[in-house]
Amino acid sequence: MRNLADSNTASASVDIVVVTYDNKDLLNACIGSIQRNTCEPHRIIVVNNGGPDFTIAAPNSVVLKAHKNLGWMGGVNLGVKWAKENNPAKFILWMNDDTQILDHDYGWLTKMVKCFELSDRVGAVGPTSNAVMGYQSIAHQGLPPAIEATRLSGLCFLTKQSIHDEIGYLDETLPGGDDLDYSIRMRKAGYKLAICRRSFILHHYASTGKRVHGEYWDSREHTEKINAALIAKHGFKPFFYCVNDMTDSSEPSGYDFVASEEKIVMEEIGDLLDNGGKVLDLGCGGKKIDARAVGVDIRKSGQLGVGYNMEHPSACDMEAEVTRLPMFSDSSVDGILAKHLLEHIEDVIEAVKEWGRVLKDDGRLVIVCPDPRYCEAISCDPSHLHAFTPSAIESILKVCGFKIDRTENVRPGYVGIVSARKIPVSVHADACAVGAA
Repeated sequence: MRNLADSNTASASVDIVVVTYDNKDLLNACIGSIQRNTCEPHRIIVVNNGGPDFTIAAPNSVVLKAHKNLGWMGGVNLGVKWAKENNPAKFILWMNDDTQILDHDYGWLTKMVKCFELSDRVGAVGPTSNAVMGYQSIAHQGLPPAIEATRLSGLCFLTKQSIHDEIGYLDETLPGGDDLDYSIRMRKAGYKLAICRRSFILHHYASTGKRVHGEYWDSREHTEKINAALIAKHGFKPFFYCVNDMTDSSEPSGYDFVASEEKIVMEEIGDLLDNGGKVLDLGCGGKKIDARAVGVDIRKSGQLGVGYNMEHPSACDMEAEVTRLPMFSDSSVDGILAKHLLEHIEDVIEAVKEWGRVLKDDGRLVIVCPDPRYCEAISCDPSHLHAFTPSAIESILKVCGFKIDRTENVRPGYVGIVSARKIPVSVHADACAVGAA
């Protein structure tokens, strides 16, 4: 990750548009928190929406003066237009002036940017917050680090400049609900919306709206007027799906990434089991991947563990330390699954070598690990000693005499899966000799 000094000197990757209207104290807190806690190279574009003149001391920033209060949508459009005409960054982010970045969360923006790597169809990304609609709310617990959504709040909305060019500016004719409108427009264009559950933005909520519009702002009357305008513009179904967190397949609430992970694993080892092969499920914990696999775990069968396994008795067939397998002779096993195991092992190279010893030539090794690019791979579990990207796992396996067959991330990216085959010893030795020569 880039350090704070780099963020003020490197070419900006994100233009941050902050619209304000006579809200100096909260604006200063917002800008100060961005400057203190943002490692991603950025440029700050403050739109003074008709209030008293002011300047900000933040490096790499500009204040644009609107001739009158253009409203939130008009202010955002003014800032985005200026960015487009003045060496635009790859990403554009608009955020409220009553938001703040928590101190020491230096990667909040980088984590949001990384979500665009999940799919080339990701069109926009939003963070979590204390005062926000839908699955962006921190009130929703137990969700994966990144999830698909049908709507994103405008309190902090990140998209690519190229996608913004395609979708267009915010619709200033609406009475509000610009973020819902933009969410619907993006999904109609075939883009997906993502929530980065690893990023959190503090939101003071409606500080300007309530001050300028009084109790009308976000009242029942105001909300019904917004809803009627959105339905008239897009039709009832897109509006209903948007505000009720429903995709066409109801996937946001129905998608099971654990089941998807297990499905990919079985695609790699299912044929071995079907043909009567011996497959070891190392560190199987409270559930083997398949009844036909040989479960190996440090806990005795039926013994309760800690964390996830506190209520799941060990399902192992054999009690053993998974990094030492003397009960299996050389080249005696057809496949090995190490699911959420490698990150717990102190000496990873020795473990993989031991697994290679018991595997037959062309035997299959499947490794599943949390991907630190998309989740807190160390801090999510105190027993994790390492964090491996899929490419790091590939490098380890190649050094230990394996050929990579498949590498895949389970959507939404939380887990990486690498499947490899043991290279016959003679072939591996010849390859090493050629490399040394």
